[in-house]
This record gives sequence, structure tokens and C-alpha cells, in this order.
Amino acid sequence: MPNIVNEILLTDLTREFRSMGSCVVVEFGKLKPQHDREIRGQLRAAGIRYRVVRNRLASRAFAALDLDMGPAMSGRCGIAIAQKEGAIQAAKILRDWIKKTKDAPIVIKGGVVEGAAYVGTAAQLIADLPDRNTVNTQIVSAMSGPARSLASIVSAVAGGLARCIQAKVDAQSKGGDAAAS
Repeated sequence: MPNIVNEILLTDLTREFRSMGSCVVVEFGKLKPQHDREIRGQLRAAGIRYRVVRNRLASRAFAALDLDMGPAMSGRCGIAIAQKEGAIQAAKILRDWIKKTKDAPIVIKGGVVEGAAYVGTAAQLIADLPDRNTVNTQIVSAMSGPARSLASIVSAVAGGLARCIQAKVDAQSKGGDAAAS
């Protein structure tokens, strides 16, 4: 009977991992019930699903996606599953909770962002990654900076030329008025 249950759980995990955009794998120790509710509430508010998984089944489900998450799957593990690059937001929520909580029993062990697996210290840096909107803003700013400079230079040249012509016209009109008197 347990084999059938494990196969059902493995199928469910594999299907969920295939449809996810990203995830964060955490190892939790002696997590108090109020801490668990607090973490799950914060993740849920951000649209992130958190579930506790069996390491062996999760490793097999990740392997079906050609992701080597074996080193991250140790101890009691939970996975925060998100759409698109939502693992960045999940990692930020978890990092902030770990910093805020004294003797936090949670450690970020791994993660998947846009199909790339991060394990160990690289996984803890997921929270430092900028999200897609921030990257798009940075790219647009980098591209518009030189264009804005070029536009101001071209405008300055045209403006300077116009001022020179106006000064010449003003000088001629003053000279013409003086000659007429």
C-alpha cells in the first residue's frame, strides 16, 4: 500500500514542479506552530504555495526535470512554489523572517529560478536577485540615458545656432537703425 501512495505523491510533485515557475527549498528544524503559521501566511499573501515534502520523492521529481537538487534535499524540507520568478519574492520573505526571528530554525538550501537550479550558498543569494520589473527598468534606464544625452546635445547645437542667427539679425537691425538716423 505505501508504494501506491508514494507513486501518487511522486506523480503529484512531478506535475506541480513541471507547472511551477520557480521554487525555494528550505530545511526546517524544530519549527514552532506559530512560526509555521506566520511563514505560511506571509507566503500565501504573496501568492506562493508552501508544502512539506519527502526528500526522496522531491529529489526524484526534480530529477525528472533534469534538476540536481540532491544536496539541498537533506533534513526536513519544505518547498515554496511560485509562478514565474516568484521564488525571488519567496526567498526575500524567508530571509527577512530568518533575520527577524531569533534562533530561526529555517535555512534556505536550494532553489529553482527560470529553470536553473541553485544549491548551497548560491541559493541564499536568490533573495538578492532583482525581479523582472526591476531588471526591465534598469535596462530601459541604461538604454535611454545615452539617447537622452544625444538629444540634449543635438538640441543644444540647434539652439546655439538659432541664438547666433538671432544675434546677427539683432546686430543688423541695430546697425540699420543707427544708419537711418
